[in-house]
Amino acid sequence: MKTIKYIAFLLLSILITLPSFAQIWKNGTFEHKIVAGFNIGATTPLSIPAEVRSVEAWWPQFTPQLGYNVVYRTESKWGLGSGILLNYKGMGIRDRVKYMYTEVIPQEGSNSILKGYFVGKNQTTVKTAYVTIPLYATYKASENWEMRLGGYASYLFSGQFKGHVSDGYIRLGDPTGEKVEITEKATFDFNDDLRSFDFGLTVGAERKINERFGVYGNLDWGLRPIFPSDFRAVEFNMYNIYFTFGLTYKL
Repeated sequence: MKTIKYIAFLLLSILITLPSFAQIWKNGTFEHKIVAGFNIGATTPLSIPAEVRSVEAWWPQFTPQLGYNVVYRTESKWGLGSGILLNYKGMGIRDRVKYMYTEVIPQEGSNSILKGYFVGKNQTTVKTAYVTIPLYATYKASENWEMRLGGYASYLFSGQFKGHVSDGYIRLGDPTGEKVEITEKATFDFNDDLRSFDFGLTVGAERKINERFGVYGNLDWGLRPIFPSDFRAVEFNMYNIYFTFGLTYKL
């Protein structure tokens, strides 16, 4: 409900201010570009939860970004951009946790699920693939530099959130529940629980190399947790926060 109110407020604001910007946006031209880049970042809570006692390793996945951008350029320094992107995001992490609530399968092929508070080693791999539509304003700061600020909406067409825990134990039900030792790997797989829709803010810049090529950097900051609010196996909210760097080619 809150999301609908935010969207309605944004649309109303645009309608109110549209006449004021009519003169700025008339007599513009369209610029078309192919973009190819690489995403690096994390699907992460905004702060390290108390359950995570130490992070031992982090590594990126193969996460390219490919797509098409179109920018409507005015006679002033301002423009309006959009497009469609194929966005791969992901990472791996290994950490030590204490009393982290989760749901794990104790043995491969087992139908039983242990639900409770785990103490020990955790390793998680995230791989997601989105179709993304950005919408942003551009500002030409100089002949070679252009800034952008706006938002994006993404649809998840392939997602993976899985891993394993080991070298510890799980307290079933609550932190004082029955103790079950986990010396071998106990796995988890929350692929089907990922939300299919993501949205957030985008901010970045592009540096012109010549008449055709440029380089760009972009930060996408997700505003919607990747799991629904009623999903309990991961108790803290996690967001897609990724930086993209790459090349642009003007058509």
